[in-house]
Amino acid sequence: MFNAVTRYFSEFRILKSASKDFWLTNAIQFFDGLAYFSMITVLALYLTTNCGFNDMDSGVWVGIYTLYITAFMFAVGSICDVIGIKKSFYIGIGLLAVARLGMGLSPEWLRGANLQLTAKGFIIIMALGTAFMSPVTMTSLRRFTSATTRATGFNVYYLLMNVGAILANALVVDGFRNGFPAIAKRLGALHLPQGALDFIGNGFGEVKGNLAIFDFGFVMAIGALICVILLRETNYAEPSERLEEAHDAKRPLSIFMEVWKEKAFQKLLLFLALTIGVRLVFTHQFLVMPKYYTRVLYSDFELGLANSINPCIIVIGLIVLIPVINRFTTVRLIIIGMAVSAASLVIMAVPLHWILTIPFIHNVTQAYLFIILSQILVFAFGELIFMPRFTEYIASVSPPDKVSSYMALSALPTFISKPINGFVSGILISRYCYDGIRPKIETGNISYNQSPEFMWMIYLILAVMSPIAVIALKNFLTQQKPEAVAATIEEGSAS
Repeated sequence: MFNAVTRYFSEFRILKSASKDFWLTNAIQFFDGLAYFSMITVLALYLTTNCGFNDMDSGVWVGIYTLYITAFMFAVGSICDVIGIKKSFYIGIGLLAVARLGMGLSPEWLRGANLQLTAKGFIIIMALGTAFMSPVTMTSLRRFTSATTRATGFNVYYLLMNVGAILANALVVDGFRNGFPAIAKRLGALHLPQGALDFIGNGFGEVKGNLAIFDFGFVMAIGALICVILLRETNYAEPSERLEEAHDAKRPLSIFMEVWKEKAFQKLLLFLALTIGVRLVFTHQFLVMPKYYTRVLYSDFELGLANSINPCIIVIGLIVLIPVINRFTTVRLIIIGMAVSAASLVIMAVPLHWILTIPFIHNVTQAYLFIILSQILVFAFGELIFMPRFTEYIASVSPPDKVSSYMALSALPTFISKPINGFVSGILISRYCYDGIRPKIETGNISYNQSPEFMWMIYLILAVMSPIAVIALKNFLTQQKPEAVAATIEEGSAS
């Protein structure tokens, strides 16, 4: 293990040759990640608490947000390949800045139907802005890393993305909503005014805190825009990948159609489609969990702290386990990772009274804390096994002039899974995890098929379909495949 970790860290020496533009790209992603991860944690709560949506409608509109991200990506991927990196960043970040600021301010000025209509409009704008970010970021990382630095570069990208997720949840979400009591206590020694200490220590509360998180996202967009200004778009790390003049004349629609006809992309798309079931588990982290946490436990539950555990495990795992995991083929990692992620729902689906029989658990609160922590730990390990190399693979096998198109179109499985969970989550939450269910759980005045545990049983059944489907079609996926897909399925993603 020690040698494997040593080899892992030695890879980062390669990045000494990485250009300033590579690090600027990661800075853009870091700023945008801070905004995105803090926003997505509270989005469903924001729609309910700040805008007056009911549980079903808030779930539907979070689903619509994720649906439109992928729908827009299908179009903007090829557009990004044509207009270039900087213009794509400017458009995407500009739209995000407008939407985040609007969502942070509109509940202060509007009420009722006007507020809800405005929120819906900003959600669509925010979805379009988000749709630009993913494919152009992958294109930028591909362009600013050479063949020798690319794998390590994507490791750094995934590492920093999860560091951003940790900070967004542990500091931004909990900080704005609940405050920083420890920091306030330390600052008390500086004899700051009591009003300042109260502001820092107590935070804004749930209602104002949600708005502050969107305003924070606007500030992060400004930081990202500054990085884009400094970016040198034509600084190719691999000279052989510099685009031919003829490619610049292509129209987005022609690139779009070319990608769909390529057999390597078709094989990749089928492979990704088999992961739809387990992707529902990923999307429930922000669609279902916030309301689940606050309703089975308490309204001021530390959402940010809970949501920071997963990226913490990912960061540690990237440092310690990836060198070992990379010895296995991609198909094996996919099957194992999806199975582990799906299995994380087992503990949430078992009847609560089973958990209460565990010796060190004495009440309902302890039982749910045990359930939540166990699910987070198991799910994070499953994500760690199979997620990091997916993005690198797609970017690496894409033709240099079609990276954004490949990245956008390969999101088709997400296009299917996220809206499904958005619509389904609203229905399931309103029926099995509604506001006020905790007293019924405390008194035992609720049957299993009316409980939150039954809701998770439904998700568990959907999730296990993915590893089963991959196992059933494994021979087809590994037979007579195009060279590019053969590389990822047979050889894995060796760094």
